[in-house]
Amino acid sequence: MYVCICHALNDKQVSKALDTGAHTPASIFRHHGCQVQCGKCVPLMREMAQDHRSRQCGACATTCTPEPANADAYPYGVAAE
Repeated sequence: MYVCICHALNDKQVSKALDTGAHTPASIFRHHGCQVQCGKCVPLMREMAQDHRSRQCGACATTCTPEPANADAYPYGVAAE
């Protein structure tokens, strides 16, 4: 399934980035050498990162979720960090 249409990133590519240490949408984009364009994929990438963390460290997933540094600058939630 495509996660990011702008960069043709699919769920397997996002999962691979998460497996290699990415933990935010911005770090997933950096892993693939690109950056967020329209931002419509960011909420799904955040959800995938959260799911990945919950599988990796169980109880920690709810307490160590990074809050985007610039979340309030984007009222509709497209901050990639």
